[in-house]
Parts: sequence; C-alpha cells; structure tokens
Amino acid sequence: MKDMAQHIITQKLKQLTTRDILKYSEKFGIQITRQEADQIIKELKYNNFNPLNAGERMTMLKKLAAITSPDTAKKVNRILHQMAKEYGVSHLLK
Repeated sequence: MKDMAQHIITQKLKQLTTRDILKYSEKFGIQITRQEADQIIKELKYNNFNPLNAGERMTMLKKLAAITSPDTAKKVNRILHQMAKEYGVSHLLK
C-alpha cells in the first residue's frame, strides 16, 4: 500500500503547475511568490525523490533552499505536510 501511495504522490507532485502551487499556498496561508512557485515546480519535475522518505525529502528541500532560499524550502515542507494531511496520508510522512 505504501509503495502505491508513494507512486501516486510522486506523480501528483510532478504534475503540479505554478498555478497549483500558488493555489495551495493561498489555501494553507503560506506566502509564495510566482517566481518561487516556478522554481519549486522546476525542482519537483526534474528531481526523482521519494516524498515519503524523510531523508530524500530533506535532500530535496536542501537543494531547493540552495536554489531559492531556506525560507522557501520551509514553505514547501509546510505545503507538503498540509497536502498530506488534507489527503489523509500524513501518517506516511515520517
């Protein structure tokens, strides 16, 4: 079940658009600029990480922090956790 959830979540992250990121950030009350959203999308699309693995997620967030800023990486982490909570899979994020 966890492997299937990982696949679905990974595919969803790769299909996100800048507009989606901006909508989620607004929905969760997290300030993200269009430029930050563009950079986030670029990183999500071209990076093969397992979002359910804490180590891989942290590696991706560190890379994103280097490309954007540590603050943006923290925002992305908050959005990921809020999305997981919304979809009822927060227990899979360790």
